[in-house]
Amino acid sequence: MENATLYEVLQLAVHLEEEGQKFYEKYAQKAKGDIKETFERLALDEVKHGKYFQSLYHEAKEKPGLDYLFEEEVTAYFKEYAVSAAFDREETKVMSVEEAVAEAILTEKKSIDYYKYLDKYALTETKGMINTIIQEEEKHLAVLEKLLEAM
Repeated sequence: MENATLYEVLQLAVHLEEEGQKFYEKYAQKAKGDIKETFERLALDEVKHGKYFQSLYHEAKEKPGLDYLFEEEVTAYFKEYAVSAAFDREETKVMSVEEAVAEAILTEKKSIDYYKYLDKYALTETKGMINTIIQEEEKHLAVLEKLLEAM
């Protein structure tokens, strides 16, 4: 995906945040105490991030020149790519709370890696947005790593 535009980055970010929300909600149901609360908070963060990126996307959508991004097939492509880029892995049965946190750490790292990859091909106007997204995901990663260390 060379020369990613701001619109493409935002569309992907929305789908990644939606998948992240589902991931954290799933693991929150399996956890207890502080871990459960952390996963629930991260799921809510993903909702906030998704809404934020969605609002930016709708603002950007008003600008002419990228109508093809809004056709159903293209949206489906971005959604599928977002799922496979960071969240598509075999279903694993979480055997312990530590494994749930480790899985969440892996997910955040994959999201960060994806955005860093995308940044390599992004247009100049898009790089700032990608870096903002990376910073948000790095905050999640730091919370999870701190949680794992405390176990």
